[in-house]
Amino acid sequence: MITLVKQETFKLLHKKSTYAVSATLLILMTLFAVLSRSHPKYWGQPQDRFVQLFTGINWIVLFMIAACSSIIAMEFQYGTIKELLYRKYYRGEILVSKWITMLLYSIYFYVVAFVWSLLMKVVLFNDKFQLSDKYSGGHTVMETQWLGIVGSFLTIWLVLSLVLLLANIFKSTAAAISIGIIGYFALSIVSNIMFVLMQKWEWLKWNPLNMMNLSNQLVSSSFHKMTLLSTPEMVAGSLVYTAIFMAISYVIFKRRSV
Repeated sequence: MITLVKQETFKLLHKKSTYAVSATLLILMTLFAVLSRSHPKYWGQPQDRFVQLFTGINWIVLFMIAACSSIIAMEFQYGTIKELLYRKYYRGEILVSKWITMLLYSIYFYVVAFVWSLLMKVVLFNDKFQLSDKYSGGHTVMETQWLGIVGSFLTIWLVLSLVLLLANIFKSTAAAISIGIIGYFALSIVSNIMFVLMQKWEWLKWNPLNMMNLSNQLVSSSFHKMTLLSTPEMVAGSLVYTAIFMAISYVIFKRRSV
């Protein structure tokens, strides 16, 4: 298993896209930080942008959807999955090694975005706000950012577990990435309609789309009036749905023809 993870990490580190995506993330964060500094009325107040990692959270989910879609689909598209199986690795080991690699990759993105957000704060907004300033729900700016990161991380992995499931179904990398990204935006739109339906049918509060609001609820406890769930229930729900999608993905991968 460790050998497989090392191999996956090696391949990731030697892909030009890994460095291109990392640079793109930093450029986009810097751009939105500068816009927030010069035009806060139109591009958001500095504290708001800092809490959101200067939109870094939004870009991370898109980059991870693309990475999770391709890490499995490419093996089948180019037939390299056969080489791994010929080396007598179990299918389960192959899939789990890819999950672990993607988990490490997502942690990497969050660490880079967090460190860069601190740098942007010091360089551009040191005279605008302090990390210890009160922000929302009695939390400081720094506490709010960390709560948002934790909520975002759990939410993103709920989405990625579904993306990894879809990647096991589609043979084409482009198809897997397209379905993953389009599906993510579609889910975001549907989630707004969901609040209205939940007021009529309360049992809908347990659907996985509702769990995607975890980040908002961690930052603002009053958000439970919309989700109709407590924060511990949403955390548990996110983890359970993630585990379910991963389990289904595992079963499909083990039965898929090569």
